[in-house]
Amino acid sequence: MKPSKSKPIHVLIACGGTGGHLYPGIAVAEVLKARGHDVTLLISEKKIDSLAASAHKDLRFEQMPFVALPRIWSPKMFGFLRALWAGRNKCRKIIRDRKIDVVLGMGGFTSFAPLWAGRTEKCRTLIHESNAIPGKANKLNARYSDVVLCGLDACRQYFPKHPDVRTIGTPVRSVMRTAGKEDPRDFFKLAKDKKTLLIMGGSQGARGVNRVVGMALDQFEKIGIQVLHIAGPTDYEEVRDVYAKHPMLPQHVAAFCHRMDLAYRAADLAIARSGASSLAELGLFGTPSLLVPYPFAAEDHQTKNAEIYDKAGAAKMIRESEINATNLTDIVREMLITNPKKAEAMGKAARKLAVPDAAERIAKLLVEQVATSER
Repeated sequence: MKPSKSKPIHVLIACGGTGGHLYPGIAVAEVLKARGHDVTLLISEKKIDSLAASAHKDLRFEQMPFVALPRIWSPKMFGFLRALWAGRNKCRKIIRDRKIDVVLGMGGFTSFAPLWAGRTEKCRTLIHESNAIPGKANKLNARYSDVVLCGLDACRQYFPKHPDVRTIGTPVRSVMRTAGKEDPRDFFKLAKDKKTLLIMGGSQGARGVNRVVGMALDQFEKIGIQVLHIAGPTDYEEVRDVYAKHPMLPQHVAAFCHRMDLAYRAADLAIARSGASSLAELGLFGTPSLLVPYPFAAEDHQTKNAEIYDKAGAAKMIRESEINATNLTDIVREMLITNPKKAEAMGKAARKLAVPDAAERIAKLLVEQVATSER
């Protein structure tokens, strides 16, 4: 990426809480930094945020004690309002100290205080919603935003009164878009002559999926495939112990993976949640997938995301309540062994849904917004 010829701007990106907010924010920050702009990323105190930040030491992160919005009459509301006020004041100080020009919120209540502070300090403010259905937070955040950016076109209808809503795609980190020379099968110590099933749960985890997969390992071994399983920190030990009972099944089991680019490159089929960031990455790599929406996602947005990919022929959706070892094995066998052309067509359809330059588009727009405000 070439450095920008425009005047450097100072950007505050609020992106903590979940991988679906965090990784797109990092993707935009990478582009801005490469173009000579100054970027600060606000993240939460969750473990997923710390893990991701540790892999991007070239970027500036600030942890904030963000608190999720409780129910209106909950006794936790007082603590939320106190934390919100403190967060707003801290954000105002960051905005003043770093001469922030524009605030970008990537979703969730981690974005509310920074956007509120940005509005107070006369910054340009934008939000990005990756999912097909925005959460309650972004519906509220939109009121404090000059521009609303959507990852999927289906999302636009939920902001009918906002004057500036644009579909722009979901940003994907630069490491995902750079073809490396490493052999992904060698990296994960997997065989080169076997079909590879990738299983991942996203930052929210996938306990239900992990357990169904565990019950299907006997059949996976008989089919003759190998498995790359990213179990999540919470379930890792349980999943690892289940795989240990199947030593003849070629496998790589991990709690977390810093090299998801290699994981996607190794995969012939993925079993995944349907968070927007995961879908953007699956599309980028053209990876066919079985999508199992997280059943407790806000507004059930993961189901809507999955339906869009299913309808486009880019994935097959199955609800967690419907999945079992038998139908999971049948799908895996069909995609990897008996009808690989179906998986190939699915991968091509997924690639058509990808917006590889979404991060560049957003970075360019941020610079334009600051230039417009200075006229």
